[in-house]
Amino acid sequence: MTSETQLGPRPGVAHEPGSPAVGRLSLRSVVGFLAFVELVSGMVQGYYSPLLAGLASALHVGAGPLNWFNSVQLLAAAVSVPIFAALGDRVGHRRMLTVAVWAVAVGAILIVVAPSFPIVLLGRVLQGPLAAWIALEIALVRDKASGHTAHRAIGLLASSLTAGALIGGLVSGPLDGLIGDVRLTMAIPAVLAIICGFVTMFLIPESTTRASRTIDWIGAVGLSVALVLVLLGLIGAHRSGWTAPSTLGGVGLGLVVLAVWVWWERRTASPLVDMRLFTDRKMWPAMVAALLFGLSLFGNQVPIVTFLAAKPDVVGYGFGLSPRSISLVLAVNLVAAVIGSSLCARIATIIGLRGVLPLGAGTMAVGFVGLAVLHQSLAVVVGVLALTGFGVGLLLGGLPSYISEVAPAGRIGTASGTYSTVKVLGGAIATAVIGALLSSFVPAGGTAPTVTGYTVVWFACAASALVSLGVLALAWSRRRTGRRAI
Repeated sequence: MTSETQLGPRPGVAHEPGSPAVGRLSLRSVVGFLAFVELVSGMVQGYYSPLLAGLASALHVGAGPLNWFNSVQLLAAAVSVPIFAALGDRVGHRRMLTVAVWAVAVGAILIVVAPSFPIVLLGRVLQGPLAAWIALEIALVRDKASGHTAHRAIGLLASSLTAGALIGGLVSGPLDGLIGDVRLTMAIPAVLAIICGFVTMFLIPESTTRASRTIDWIGAVGLSVALVLVLLGLIGAHRSGWTAPSTLGGVGLGLVVLAVWVWWERRTASPLVDMRLFTDRKMWPAMVAALLFGLSLFGNQVPIVTFLAAKPDVVGYGFGLSPRSISLVLAVNLVAAVIGSSLCARIATIIGLRGVLPLGAGTMAVGFVGLAVLHQSLAVVVGVLALTGFGVGLLLGGLPSYISEVAPAGRIGTASGTYSTVKVLGGAIATAVIGALLSSFVPAGGTAPTVTGYTVVWFACAASALVSLGVLALAWSRRRTGRRAI
């Protein structure tokens, strides 16, 4: 990636009226602006968690309903990502990135001024397109660059996302202590998103590739209904039990709607989620890996925090860490992820992207097994979190790079959006399943799960990573065997 590479009007390419005049920008400058936007994306994603207890107190919200703060955002993300990606392929990726950024900004403002928790949740719904930022940015990169240059740029975006999450998680707690008002502290993401809105409007050139397609609004509604039904059933499992009619009915009906949705997506001319990507020989292993990656990545976010905060003299496990200490421990995990995503392109030049993905999944699996069996020592926990984070970073950099490289021409935005949708979908399922799973290990009359619950959760995350590793290894080994046979 050299600063001399220029982005000017391409010969024979019509430029749309109203497009911002960006002059002749270097590729490095454009990638730098995109990296800044993705850094803010990470900061927004990591910023809120340390402040949720204060928000709940300010709005008098219980611990149970507070879970919807993350759940509604993941639900909105799962639906909005494919819509924004498809619209990006059709009307321009910069244009849709700008819309996504301003949606997040408005949502952040609503969270600050909301007089009640339902309005806060509306703000979180508006922040659903936050997950679409990186998909649209990858499409913009692929429109301007290819090969190793594109790999490096996408790796930079992934590392910027992780670094932003690290910064957001580290600064929100101290800022809250300094400002003294949790609502004013939550204004920081709004300010950052507004700055990004102007960056995308005036400093990033539009993509030139277009794909003519209609938007599958029926598919969007079907996916929304299916996810809401499944998650409502899973969230209620800890109250009614896993075999209760309400649990089985909600999950079962959701799965039926999901099956109908898949049937529709396979037959409509312009599907919300291109199911052909799941049958393509090059794409399906990575898509399955993305789903399993989402399960492991999001499934451990809340359990590791509650485990670190648990007081050993009360529940018999944990370390009784303060929020500030927990932030420092989690920072080790995030720093390792930044290193992994930053080194992804360099490692890919040695073993290829098809080597990076199994390496990342295997590293994650080893880390989660370490958490499951060696969680008695804080030093060991910090070490295995670093190992897990490095694997996460490899997958954060490697999966989108691989998917954008093998995606059909003119469908890069859709393929990248499908990857983000599948990963977030895995996370939405994981948050509900893990929450219900931990609740099922709460003893009668108790308030906290036993340590066995955490062990089961970490083994489940390890199993998800191992299945991902197995899928990638099996699929690609068969392909090599097939080529030798020919």
